[in-house]
Amino acid sequence: MSARPVVVVGAGGHAVSVAESVQAAGYELVAFTSDRGSGETLLDRPVLDAIPQDHLDSGGLVVVAIGDNSAREAAWRALMSTVPMDQCPALIHPSASVSALATVGPGTVILQGAIVGSAAHVGTGCLLNSGSVLDHESTMADFSSLAPGAVTGGRVSIGRGSAVCIGAVVRHGLMIGSDTVVGAVSYVNADIPSGVVAYGTPARVVRKRQLGDPYLG
Repeated sequence: MSARPVVVVGAGGHAVSVAESVQAAGYELVAFTSDRGSGETLLDRPVLDAIPQDHLDSGGLVVVAIGDNSAREAAWRALMSTVPMDQCPALIHPSASVSALATVGPGTVILQGAIVGSAAHVGTGCLLNSGSVLDHESTMADFSSLAPGAVTGGRVSIGRGSAVCIGAVVRHGLMIGSDTVVGAVSYVNADIPSGVVAYGTPARVVRKRQLGDPYLG
């Protein structure tokens, strides 16, 4: 039986990482899409300005590969207006460890070496980057993310659209609000409210954050 084809939405650096997971999971990587338009290639695959209709009509899969949470949510919402959700499943790298007691929503991407613990819940369109850990009974709300090497203890709640950046650690039992960014290599030992940027050891709120403010260079 031939591998099921996948088109990756996005053509930046994060898309390169996701493409590796597509192939490692046994799918056929056929193309990328980008709002920059067509005519380029990435990893020897064409970069198109839209998902080909024949790909969708034949049951091909679509994976959103956009690192910024707000931009990923916007792309997902646009996708859902034209593509059945069952053609946008979660993508889990075979080297990731996802508990059989965990739940993972559609459109979520879990990259190399990530760990999702027992009874954890990962929502729609989330991103768990390489080497990240979401420990037991923790929750990631829709379109939130853990960057490479970010780690939570058990029973942590990460709000919708929030980002825990590279190498940050969140102590067990804490809550991070929605649309919040926890800076790289921070240690979170107290709850963090919604709509802020927090960093440091221990992490402290340093400013408010407007919805959609970029946090990725």
